[in-house]
Order: sequence, then C-alpha cells, then structure tokens
Amino acid sequence: MGVTGPEERILLALFMQSAVSEGKAISVSTLAKIINSDVNLVSNVLKSLVDQGYVTLKNNNVFLTNKGLMRVLSRFS
Repeated sequence: MGVTGPEERILLALFMQSAVSEGKAISVSTLAKIINSDVNLVSNVLKSLVDQGYVTLKNNNVFLTNKGLMRVLSRFS
C-alpha cells in the first residue's frame, strides 16, 4: 500500500479498532490519537465521510457504516 490520505487513514483505523457499530464506536479524540493527528482535522475529515455515507457520528463517537466497511475491504481485494 502506498501513501494514504486522511480519509483512508481514518477509515482504516476505524476498521482496525472494529468500530463497525454504535456499540463499538470510538471517540473522535481517541481516533485522532490513533492516527496521530489533530482533533480538529479529524473532525473536518469526518464531516466529509459522514456526508459520503462512510461513517456515522453520534455523541462525538464514530463508527463505520456498511458502505465504509466495503470501502476499506475493497483495499484488500
């Protein structure tokens, strides 16, 4: 795998943390720490990912949607 942008890094981190449902969601601040990035940057990228239907954001916790999970899994095929 080559260099990945912030969207891909976020999606991959959520996948690696098994954040695939509301019960397994992780906080935005935890996600920022995992990918070693600024919380504000992560929040801005998450807004785009929510708009695209790849993640769900509830009460400052985030998890992958089925569409997001398919996007991540397609990287491995």
